[in-house]
Amino acid sequence: MARTTALNKIQATLYEPTFYKIIQGGMSAGKTYAILQLLIGYADSYPESRITVIGKSVPHLKDGAMTDFKNIMKECEYWEEGRWNTSNSEYRFACGSIIQFRSIDKMGAHGPRRDVLFVNEANALSYDTFDQLASRTRDFVIIDYNPSSEFWAHKELVEKRANECSFEIVTYKDNEALGEQERKNIEVRAPKNGEEPSNWWVVYGLGQIGSLEGNVYSGWAEDSAANIKDNGQLIRYGLDFGFSNDETALVAVYDMGDGELGLVERLYKTGMLGSQYADAFKRLGVDTSVLIVADSARPEIIAEIKKGGFRCIGADKNAGSVLRGIDRVSQRQITYAGDNLKREYLSYAWRTKRSGEITDEPEDKNNHLMDALRYAIDDLDRPRFDF
Repeated sequence: MARTTALNKIQATLYEPTFYKIIQGGMSAGKTYAILQLLIGYADSYPESRITVIGKSVPHLKDGAMTDFKNIMKECEYWEEGRWNTSNSEYRFACGSIIQFRSIDKMGAHGPRRDVLFVNEANALSYDTFDQLASRTRDFVIIDYNPSSEFWAHKELVEKRANECSFEIVTYKDNEALGEQERKNIEVRAPKNGEEPSNWWVVYGLGQIGSLEGNVYSGWAEDSAANIKDNGQLIRYGLDFGFSNDETALVAVYDMGDGELGLVERLYKTGMLGSQYADAFKRLGVDTSVLIVADSARPEIIAEIKKGGFRCIGADKNAGSVLRGIDRVSQRQITYAGDNLKREYLSYAWRTKRSGEITDEPEDKNNHLMDALRYAIDDLDRPRFDF
């Protein structure tokens, strides 16, 4: 298994005599993967130890840390299927150590004690929840995160408890295992010719603190609709149906190359009837050959749109589709155009409980265009044949 600079930096951080190990990093830095490698070594070296990996949701864990853990174990030829408890999402080593995966939405902060706590993407938790979890940890705590904004780790730990903290920043440049195309996809967003660096580059390229606290999305770059249309290929439309007081939202999605998507606001209007959609789309010049992915809750409107000569299907809205769609959007580099699209992007936030805990559920507001673009982008990886 390749040993990366990120692994070496994080290992040095774990060896320091501190309780809190804070790993801040950009996109594709390999920080979570490296941390899990080191935790596997800890579990093997300290028999009967208990390690808890916390994520913001079950889907997030399954798609991220849990998959990485299994891949590492199999690559090292440590994996034994019979030692994995699927119902509890935990692995018991031959020496008696346990690594368990828990989502904060499925467990309380008060629970059994552990030797090591690893909080993946810690900015999804409130400080009070984190503090309760940390207080029940014996040896040390690791947190990692993309620094989309300053949060409690910087104020409550780095500033107030500096003598108890080790802090490290890793970026994609520290991950020698990163593929060349993935590297190019990141570096294409680097500032050129004295440009001001975008928030995306600051956070995901440099691993430095950005400015959108609590928002679902960050790092998008604003451009003109003309530039996006001229430099991209139209591949989808996303459509969210409105009602008398809610806006109908239509967004066009363009492939800009190298994994980047361009989003252009096309319609944002209240009071539309089902019979009006096809005519409105014709006036807007909506391309009849490009698939429209719409809110599946209104099949009668979808039928009207199809009758008007447009390709239109309902979005997948099964359990877990919202978080899955958000995750797929978050993995993309986004350029956008449109005043309402900008307003929604800058205000679309995770719901916060009265306790101050940030949930993994987005607020049900400022989201008409956000829902529309999620439908479209979530659909991009699905095979389409006859619509």
